[in-house]
Amino acid sequence: MRPAVPTKVVVAAVLGNALEFYDFVTYAFFAVYIGQTFFPASTPFASLLLSLGAFGVGYIFRPLGGVVIGAFADRAGRKPAMLLTIVLITVGTLGLAATPSYAAIGIAAPIIVVGCRLLQGLAIGGEVGPASAFLIEIAPPGQRGFYGSWQLASQGVAALTAGIIGLALSLALSKVELAAWGWRVPFLLSLLLVPVGLYLRSRMPETLDDRPVESGGWSVTLGKQSRLILLSVLIILGGTVSTYVGNYMTTYAIATLHFQPSTALSATVVGGSPRQFSPSSAAGLATFMAVGRSCWCCAS
Repeated sequence: MRPAVPTKVVVAAVLGNALEFYDFVTYAFFAVYIGQTFFPASTPFASLLLSLGAFGVGYIFRPLGGVVIGAFADRAGRKPAMLLTIVLITVGTLGLAATPSYAAIGIAAPIIVVGCRLLQGLAIGGEVGPASAFLIEIAPPGQRGFYGSWQLASQGVAALTAGIIGLALSLALSKVELAAWGWRVPFLLSLLLVPVGLYLRSRMPETLDDRPVESGGWSVTLGKQSRLILLSVLIILGGTVSTYVGNYMTTYAIATLHFQPSTALSATVVGGSPRQFSPSSAAGLATFMAVGRSCWCCAS
């Protein structure tokens, strides 16, 4: 019987995952102010579009991160891959928080920001697979769905935390202060937890085993699992689209509906509160992942 999993091992996986998604969604919440800082334009709407364009750039590298870092995790191990992703997200977040405005350094500012977003996208894309696999592989028998659900639950915690910090800042600062420097604070705060995440992850056990791979390589296995992969993509697609539409609502409320930032971010907190406790979105998807992994193992 597999021994009980130490709590700090689960925390190491969940904390790092939450940190990375926190940094990613915080950009969406403060896109209006980021646009004003780095993407000045003839109209506020054009500035916002440029800012959202930079946000979307991160998604270009997410599939690449998933494939490249996922393959790395299968060769070198889950632990090295998860350490790599937290380093990448740290560099991207630090660059975003510390880059001077367009008024200070000109065109270099948006170029740096786009580069930071690419790093963040690479990190997030590469985080989900190894973190999910790690949580499922350390789980005691009969609890893979529950352990795997913490991957999605941590995303809910990240969104909720970002919303709470944003709400606190919107109440404590004026609009001018929030636009000038207040939006940088959430990113800087996340950097304070990075050493904790790195410390915990550096002491994680390795869960990658030496299971033999079917002759013919990954292309043969992917061919046999194509239906399962397609179904997985469709399931994740539904939740992902609705999640990021919801994340954008904060920006929409501020820029288009002209709500007070505190009101828009309050809605974010309310919407993010139940996400980490949703059995349908978290445990259900994790159970599917666990079943999928069993099918994959049977094919190898």
